[in-house]
Amino acid sequence: MQITGNHQMARIVRHNDESVREGYIRNGGKEVKLFTSALKAFQCNNRIVMAQREHLDDFLRGRTIGRLECGRTQLEVKSQEEIWNRHSHLQVWQRPKMMVM
Repeated sequence: MQITGNHQMARIVRHNDESVREGYIRNGGKEVKLFTSALKAFQCNNRIVMAQREHLDDFLRGRTIGRLECGRTQLEVKSQEEIWNRHSHLQVWQRPKMMVM
């Protein structure tokens, strides 16, 4: 099952706590029922995406500090990051993938 949404993220809204045989995620405006294997896959993918975001934030922070330590001005670093952000956002929207949160 592919979980997509134009600008909304899919997220788990409720699940059966006993043995988690089924769960529901909100995708767009509707709830979608998932059973154990799909729910576990969704949760696993969700954790991976969140870890990747955290790692990317740390990486970008380190890269910015490194550039400033090399003698670049704040204005130079900021303009380069804006260009990189615009380019990376275009790449993300050009390739189809599962959006999770």
